[in-house]
Amino acid sequence: MKKALMINLIYIRAAIRERTGQELSLDDVAKVLFEEGIISKAQSQNRDLIFRGYAEYFEFEEAATKVEDPNPFIDREITHEDEES
Repeated sequence: MKKALMINLIYIRAAIRERTGQELSLDDVAKVLFEEGIISKAQSQNRDLIFRGYAEYFEFEEAATKVEDPNPFIDREITHEDEES
């Protein structure tokens, strides 16, 4: 059985926008890919193969992290044996 590849509509939409200046909806991008024979009808309808962004997995689209202060985890009593004499 042939393994199906994930189709990143966001990336493809950005490439279309860069090349043509047209802003398409994600559904329109999938439709164009099907019409051009790049993906099959089954692929265009399989929601598991169509990457539509991280919104369905995460609350926000932005890549953000919480930066913790490392100082509470650093042992400040560091001795250097060569400096003691």
